[in-house]
Formats: sequence, C-alpha cells, structure tokens
Amino acid sequence: MTVPPPVRAEQNAMHASVIIPTHNREHLLSRVLECYACQVEDTEDFELVIVDDGSEDETHRLSADLRDIPVKDAGSIVARYRDIIEIARQGWVKPVTPEGKVFVRYVKIRKSGRSTARNLGIGFSVYPLIIFADDDIFVEPEFVRKHAEGHAMDDKLVIMGKVIHTADLDDPFSARWKLKDINTAFLSTGNASVLKRHLIEAGLFDEWYTIYGWEDFDLGIHLQENGLESVQIKVYGYHYDPSLKRRDTMRPDKIYEKERERGLSAVYFYRNHPLPWVKRFTLVENSWLKALFSLFGRKNWFLRKKKFPFCKGFFRLIIRYKGYFDGVAQGLQDSQRGETQG
Repeated sequence: MTVPPPVRAEQNAMHASVIIPTHNREHLLSRVLECYACQVEDTEDFELVIVDDGSEDETHRLSADLRDIPVKDAGSIVARYRDIIEIARQGWVKPVTPEGKVFVRYVKIRKSGRSTARNLGIGFSVYPLIIFADDDIFVEPEFVRKHAEGHAMDDKLVIMGKVIHTADLDDPFSARWKLKDINTAFLSTGNASVLKRHLIEAGLFDEWYTIYGWEDFDLGIHLQENGLESVQIKVYGYHYDPSLKRRDTMRPDKIYEKERERGLSAVYFYRNHPLPWVKRFTLVENSWLKALFSLFGRKNWFLRKKKFPFCKGFFRLIIRYKGYFDGVAQGLQDSQRGETQG
C-alpha cells in the first residue's frame, strides 16, 4: 500500500515541516537524512523541505525518483520565487542505511542565499510548525517529537534546541557538551522551531542577507517584538565541525572569507537594529579589538599560506577576527558611501 504524501494540515500544530537549506553538501546531507528516517515520530506527521541553494555537486540526485510539484499551486510565498526555481519535486525517500523512509520536498534554486532558501522552504511547507535545521546537523531520534511537544502548551514560543559540535562523522552522537556549545540567541536556525504564522507576521527572513551571518538574529528580534518568548529545551542536534579535528588542515583563505562575510553582514544587522546588546555582540564599534587583530594579522600574511598543519588556537583566532573586522570595515565604508550618495 502506497503511503500518501502529507497534506496541508493547519489545524494540527503537532505536525511539522523541517526546513533544511543546503549547498554542495551531497555526501553529508545523505547521512543527515538517515537521522530523520529513524525518528520516533510517525513519518506521516512531519516532512523535510530541502532547498538546494545553487549546489554544483550531485545533490540534485536526491530528487531523481520524486515527482514534480505543481509550483503554481504552492501558494503566494512561492509565487514570488518562480523565476529562480530550477527543480521542485516531492516524494518518499528511503535513505541507504535505515529501514524507514521520510517525505521530502526538494527544491533547487539559483544561488540566492540562506534567507531566500529558508523563506522558499517555508512557502513550500504544508504543516503549521516550522523546525529549522542545517544540512550538517545530525539529530536525535526524538528531535521532531520534542519540538512539537514544546509548542503544545503555548503557541507563542520560539523553541531553541541545543547544538553540540562534533568532529566525529562516524559517530556524531558520541560528542559531549563543551563551552563552545553555549548559545543564548533568541533564534538560531541550526536547531529551533516556531509556528509558521508567527514567521509570516514577522516578515520572514530579510533577504538582504545573501552572504553568511546574522539573518536568524535579525528575524529573532522581530519575533520578540511581536511578543514571542524564546525558551531552551533539551532537544539535541550534533553539528559536524571538521575544524575540531586533531589534525585540521582547513585553508586559511576559507576561514578568512567566511568571517569577512559575517563582518559585512554584522554592519547591516547593527544598522537595522542599533540596540546596546547588538552593538556589544557584533563588535562593530570595538576599535581596540580591531586595532589588535589588525596588528596581529598585518597585511593578511596568513593568506600567503595554502594550509596550516594545525590551524587552531591563536593562529585560527587571528585569521577569524582579522577577516571579521575587515568585513566590518568594508561594511561601514559601503554604508557611509551609500549615505553620501543618497
């Protein structure tokens, strides 16, 4: 007997759509999907909405056996993204290892950024509860159920789960909690949930954030302004972070560029929300730290090296903060230039 696909069920807040943006993570994503096929929650009570943000690898193979989604019937949110949608398919997916299967809506778009990808995922979702996760987050078997139960007594909550960083791809659940895993954000999209209607009322994700960083913090402020409360519960996701490996050979230019983007986004975030905690958290106006890391990272000497055998500790700190403050400086210059031209 063929199991039918999930249908729109706005009346049942215990049913959830898990939104997962992805980019060039085919191998990792396939392993993450195994976690969802092993959920204790009935697979008919949740779905995965995977938005492929311009991947150039073989991620699209995920949709090979799925059937096309009639985009014209997908709703008003989806309508405004028709020009960037390349593939829209749905169906039951059976990962390689588990015996179970999971319903997936797979949408591939031209590279547009994570804000657009998540907004489009929300538009394609059929259930009222939205759970945010990432393509490198391995989730526990009770992940979906715990998020759903967290909203059962109060529908004006942002549920924040815990993310534990791990370098063990073979057994990610063996990792233990560390200081690095502390997260006090109102909304952080690696492991969080909120009702769809609240996201729509808050304006969804700001799509100016086309590069790395701060889009979930931005939306969190709007949710808080609308009267929602953020609470943390013990629902666990394990973030695969290869930088934690004992012999990490991550390229300095990759670290630098990711942090430079985060610095650029920080300026936009701060200009939109000039709150005292945002000022402290983004370090946008912290001149002494900027001067310190400008000195340590003078002329970006580290970019002349292809790899550090052990790109950790103090060297990694220099690369990260030099990249971040270079991004902040560029963001401030661009902002001032825009004000002058305006």
